[in-house]
Amino acid sequence: MTLYIFLLVIVSLMCGSAPANGDLSVRCVWATLAMLSGWIILGHVSARWMARQVLRGEVEFNVAANGLRSQLDIFRWFALPIVIMCLYGFSLSAYSRAQPVIQSSMFLQAIVLLSPGFSLLVSTWSAEYYFAVAVGTQPRRLGGYLSAMTRMFRSGPAWLIVPTLTVMAAGDLLQQVQVRSESWDHWIGDAIVSWLPAMLLVIGSLVVFALPWLVRWLAKTEPIDGSTESEIRCWLRRCGFSTHWLFGMQVARWDTGGRMLNAMVAGVIRPGRLLLMSDRLLDELPRGQRMLVVMHELAHVKRWHVPLRMAAILPAWFVSSYCGEFLIEYGWFDETVGAAIGAVSGLVTTIVCLGLVSHFCELDADAVACRLAVRASRRTETETEVGVGAASALDSPVLSRMPEAEMTIEMAAELMADALVRVTADHPASRKVSWLHPSLATRVGRLRRISYPLPDQRAEGHTWAL
Repeated sequence: MTLYIFLLVIVSLMCGSAPANGDLSVRCVWATLAMLSGWIILGHVSARWMARQVLRGEVEFNVAANGLRSQLDIFRWFALPIVIMCLYGFSLSAYSRAQPVIQSSMFLQAIVLLSPGFSLLVSTWSAEYYFAVAVGTQPRRLGGYLSAMTRMFRSGPAWLIVPTLTVMAAGDLLQQVQVRSESWDHWIGDAIVSWLPAMLLVIGSLVVFALPWLVRWLAKTEPIDGSTESEIRCWLRRCGFSTHWLFGMQVARWDTGGRMLNAMVAGVIRPGRLLLMSDRLLDELPRGQRMLVVMHELAHVKRWHVPLRMAAILPAWFVSSYCGEFLIEYGWFDETVGAAIGAVSGLVTTIVCLGLVSHFCELDADAVACRLAVRASRRTETETEVGVGAASALDSPVLSRMPEAEMTIEMAAELMADALVRVTADHPASRKVSWLHPSLATRVGRLRRISYPLPDQRAEGHTWAL
């Protein structure tokens, strides 16, 4: 998740409590549509202008593509003030809350709030596809266009928008149950109200349990080939993770169309964890580097980094609440301005705290991954007792044909550094420091401290580098 996607969603939802700016009427809807339409047309005009320069031979394709990408990045960031203008300046948020169908539903309100920002984001994807069609690198087909838009949604904002809307829909459901229970018999209504927390817990558990299936749909997964999957499952078991088909961690191949070289673990608790490995990661990375990437993701689970990042958001709630109340109580600002300043303070606190915690988690996961790699490379006592042949059957046909060399922490650190360099090779921007990740130089530098001095047998000649 990029900082831009996070800000786009959070800023849109924060405008949900924005007061009306003048009289409420349907004109705010028409003003929003006019603003969005003009911005969308402007993005496509820019794409067409770049494409015409390429077709005339005035600019090379790579130069035009990079120029268009830079322009659309500017368009995306300008979408944030446009969203605020539509929701607050035009009073679209207040107008939607006044509608009878929407005012009692958090789910529908969230859809209205997210619509302007999401429309502008999709328009930039559409402009990129329009440019590709104009220069002849993509077919002019509606199916191809819809497939490209769906793929971009799945790989980006879907990871934040879909869970948010799911939680709000569950909240609406419970609210409707509570409201309707008041019209039922007295004892039935009291029973439902008393069981409401338990119902909320059950629904939350079902959402967590169904998370792997939801992620499989979002990420477009497919099975991993037998030998590779057996080897990965063996690594998981050696590191203490269950691979039970229902209660253990599942493994799947992430079909990104050859665009991503990455891995991730979806889910906070088990059951409900899914290890996703992208197609390029499985097809291009050597066995040892692939192992360290898997260990890095397992380290996030072992060290509870996801709950830690979630806890990093809590200070923002206190800052936002107390800052706004303090400014309003002492009469420095009126209620509207004080609430806005409190919201901005909370947003800044969230960005800072979550960024610092995320940097720590990434560096910690790199170090822990090296120790996990040593465990994953050693046969367990059960495998040793049943013999080499049976152990090879537990692992994979690949392991049965290869002599096992002892993995050391130094060797694992060297392989981890090599994997980071390879994973970021096609995306120079990912090598720079970002909101949620340290720079490649920082991560590799810390790993080099572990791997130096290296053993006599270098990583390039080690069995795990094959």
